[in-house]
Amino acid sequence: MKDIWGLYLILGAFPAFILFAFVVKYLEVLKARNWSSVPGRVIVSTSEDRSVKTGVGDDADSETRNFAKIVYEYRIASHTYQGSRVTIGEDLGNSEVAETIARYPVGKAVTVYYNPNKRTEAVLERDLPPFVWKGVLIVVGVLVALIVGGVRSEEHTSE
Repeated sequence: MKDIWGLYLILGAFPAFILFAFVVKYLEVLKARNWSSVPGRVIVSTSEDRSVKTGVGDDADSETRNFAKIVYEYRIASHTYQGSRVTIGEDLGNSEVAETIARYPVGKAVTVYYNPNKRTEAVLERDLPPFVWKGVLIVVGVLVALIVGGVRSEEHTSE
């Protein structure tokens, strides 16, 4: 019975890791809410293929994924900067590529949010999509329910 609790602690690390990653990303969002904004203009709007590692370590495989490549210019004081990050969220590729390109066509006037302490750090969208909250809660809830269900099942079978 003592050995099984070690397994449950290891399993419990998965929802804890997901929550930790979400909290880190949410802190980025909170920081970006205080960033300054300036007008900008989209100068590149296309798709591009990139090779992405799909594992961990030196033996990791890679696959080619499609990404939206959005590049925008913005001016602060007398200096012109370029940015390519659209959102605070992570872009894993192969998702909403056409929609992002359609939302940011070449020549479109945009609002650029930039870090006043590091003016090259900028995004066009500084909030997480609303479905992220629900998705994280559902995934963590299901994982916790499975772990709790496993503990209860083990308690009943060991009696």
